[in-house]
Amino acid sequence: MSKVRIAVVGAGNMARVRGQAFLDTGRAEICGVAARRRETAERCAGELGCTVYGDDYRRLAGTRPDAVLIEVPHRVQDEATMWALDADLDPLIGGCLASSLENGKRIVEMAGRSGRIVEAGFQRRYDPAWEEIRRLVAGGELGPPVMAVTMALWNPDPDAWYCDQEASGGMPLTHMSYCYLNAIRWILGQPTTVSAMANRKRNTAPGHVAEETCGALIGFENGAFASATASYIGPDGMPDPQARFICANGGIQTNAESPPGKDAITVYREGCSKVRSFDAEPSSMVRQAHAFLDAMESRREALNPPEDALLDVEIAEAISISAQEDRTVSLEEIRSGGWE
Repeated sequence: MSKVRIAVVGAGNMARVRGQAFLDTGRAEICGVAARRRETAERCAGELGCTVYGDDYRRLAGTRPDAVLIEVPHRVQDEATMWALDADLDPLIGGCLASSLENGKRIVEMAGRSGRIVEAGFQRRYDPAWEEIRRLVAGGELGPPVMAVTMALWNPDPDAWYCDQEASGGMPLTHMSYCYLNAIRWILGQPTTVSAMANRKRNTAPGHVAEETCGALIGFENGAFASATASYIGPDGMPDPQARFICANGGIQTNAESPPGKDAITVYREGCSKVRSFDAEPSSMVRQAHAFLDAMESRREALNPPEDALLDVEIAEAISISAQEDRTVSLEEIRSGGWE
């Protein structure tokens, strides 16, 4: 059977990691790499066993790809995703669905019209530890869910695109959605309301992200809530508190000492605790690559389809509005455009 041909837009670390994940499935090959700097594209292509590279992603169409892996700053990501859909290619978007609600809605509409498979890059849904958390919480084994609590501290380069409000779409979208709001809502269900506070204390230059540090309280239809804090300030040596899920009859905590992509969890129930390890499982990146290839073959969506991934953009928008206007924001208000 011939291998699926994947073109790669971007040549940074995540392009290499996800590109290698496709190769590790044994079902795909990299047919071309494009990046803003031609020499960077050449290095990435060489690492991924590809001889075709350039500085214009639009020329990747000439490599006859079946799908496109997109790993670039969010503003460019939007353009590349729309290009892929126009070219009748299936994109795996390494980031969130889009940098803005407007572009997210447009991508959803384009995907629906073209029938292309679109997968957003939230690989935690493919992490076996988080799959087990979802099974335990959603299945009711620990009683009704009460709350989830997370914190994510990071010190990015202040000159990188992550810290640029326009290029990234903002910290709640770029950082909080990954750590860990996308996975939390996958577990707790349908979110309804958002209350948030934010500040900017370290990098206050014009154009820097508006919410450098942010705390959000997300309410869900089932009465549970998530308390999520994220920041682009992370004191050296200070670990993040691990994600915790509290249910009426027990709880779950992820374990800090586990290697990236292979979390262990501790389950608390009836006065006892038990550690469950998932080290023997393939990485979440490889599992997502398999799922994307399966979706291409079956023409059935994987775990991060565009209609669902749009909700992360809506939540990020609600967080920013709530922080700026000091009020609770309903997601229905975001969808209806009532906040404009």
